[in-house]
Amino acid sequence: MIQQTNNDKRLKVFQHAGVVEPTFLGEGAWHEAWKVVKDDHERVLRIPKEVAYGKRVAFDYNALTAEYTATKLYYQSVNQAVPGAAPDFYEFYVSPDFTYTLESFGGDSLSLHTMTIEQAADIGVQVGEIYRKTEQIEHGVEGLGYLIWTEEKKLHGSLSGDLHAFVREESDEHLADYKALCEAYPEIQDDVVEHMLHVATELRNKQVPVPSLVNQDASPENILLKGNRVCLIDPYPIVYAPRGMAGNFMNLYESYFVALSQTERYRKHRFDVYEDQLKGIATGFLKGYSDGDESIVREVRGEQLLQLLETVYLHHQLLCQEELTREDTIRYGDKKAITTRLFELSHSLKQFARTCLTD
Repeated sequence: MIQQTNNDKRLKVFQHAGVVEPTFLGEGAWHEAWKVVKDDHERVLRIPKEVAYGKRVAFDYNALTAEYTATKLYYQSVNQAVPGAAPDFYEFYVSPDFTYTLESFGGDSLSLHTMTIEQAADIGVQVGEIYRKTEQIEHGVEGLGYLIWTEEKKLHGSLSGDLHAFVREESDEHLADYKALCEAYPEIQDDVVEHMLHVATELRNKQVPVPSLVNQDASPENILLKGNRVCLIDPYPIVYAPRGMAGNFMNLYESYFVALSQTERYRKHRFDVYEDQLKGIATGFLKGYSDGDESIVREVRGEQLLQLLETVYLHHQLLCQEELTREDTIRYGDKKAITTRLFELSHSLKQFARTCLTD
């Protein structure tokens, strides 16, 4: 009965969107994707899933409108910076009956298993250049942080205030998180890590960043290739200090994806098998993003160190919960797996602290 209801809803979406020849492409955590044709153009139709991470997803007009409006703005900004590096057609429809997005077909998914290290690096260079150039585009969004939608203010950041002050407060939180980790697990304490965390926070506190529209989610699933050219899709845009998101990218590709490769969320991607390709993408990204500026490399590596710290701290927070949610288990595994990974990541933190600002 549920399957029939889903099929009926899909048919309504196909009819409303005016598309034909639907071919199922796959599904992520939140959407299923269909390759379709509209007005003789190949498009990708995405339909929100009714169940995500083990729980039913309630309809939220403002949240969906914020997500899709932010995606449209990010695509426009990327294409202004690097033409063709994001879908150039994007529209969406949000209602209690059915919701969908429709965008240009961006190309084929990355094939990590056939990719050489040189190809991985080239992809990374392109993504790094896209990030760097997109940061320079005026986005016109008021506020900071995660993007929200209200009918009164339209798309805007969930936080207000000065970004520099916000970054300094965040730096204090990073240092406090490390202190809390060391108190909970004395074996984690390391003088070099502590010193380098202070170096990294002082480095970021000296900057006066301009709030940029940046992407928090450029996982391999969201990087497509059309020929040899990269196309970024399904972003998670926020207004933030740009170096922070560059550091996030490096942490994802050099640590996070491999560390979590055995979780239910990532198991199918076999990231542990393709660690060299992921690190090749990261190496290329840093090259494309820094454009030869060693001061930018240092800033990004400092942010990467802080991101790795927060990955460890997140695992500590999960272990402090009396009971894990189904979503937590899908993302991170059970408490035994989380405990093991916490200490593996803390070891990676010690190793990275010894090289991150001296490469």
